[in-house]
Amino acid sequence: MKTIITIGREFGSGGHEIGFRLAEELGIPFYDKLLVSMVAEEGEFAEKYLEEMDEKVGIHIAPFLATRSNYSVYNQPISDKVFFRQAEIIRKLAEDGACVIVGRCADYILEKNENLLRVFLYGDLKDRVARKEAMNLEIEESDMTKHVLNTDKKRARYYRHYTGRIWGARENYDLCLNTSVISIEESVKLLRELVLNREKTLG
Repeated sequence: MKTIITIGREFGSGGHEIGFRLAEELGIPFYDKLLVSMVAEEGEFAEKYLEEMDEKVGIHIAPFLATRSNYSVYNQPISDKVFFRQAEIIRKLAEDGACVIVGRCADYILEKNENLLRVFLYGDLKDRVARKEAMNLEIEESDMTKHVLNTDKKRARYYRHYTGRIWGARENYDLCLNTSVISIEESVKLLRELVLNREKTLG
């Protein structure tokens, strides 16, 4: 199998679950929070710190693009250092073969890979809020709706900062799915069939 599936997602749209189940059914590696652990294993940053800043950028920092090969920039923000190291790991994982990668601008980082399938998941706000409320998450905001909206804003800012593109814009993806209309199960099935058919074309 050759296909590399990247999944961008609105918060609460089921990206982690769909990605995990798809990878499991296809028998290929799945990467989400594991990417944070892989950076932490190198020892420069504590994993707890990396988790807190995951898919976030600092304030008042100039944008850098993910295509830069040298990120040893004077006074470079830590968030940039982490991003570029994570981008290197993502490229290496793609070189190793088929996999599913959730978030982290992977669709942009790997855009020149001929085996790439870029997916974006979204859904109605009420459905996304309900899905997260069912998970009994501990949140800082006063309610889950505010938490969902704030998380989306952070992801959009992160994506725009490192890619110069608009997060969720259809032209950045090969397929966009509304998980309020297409269930988690149906999304996994649809993506699985799409990948398998694509593999026949790839030979």
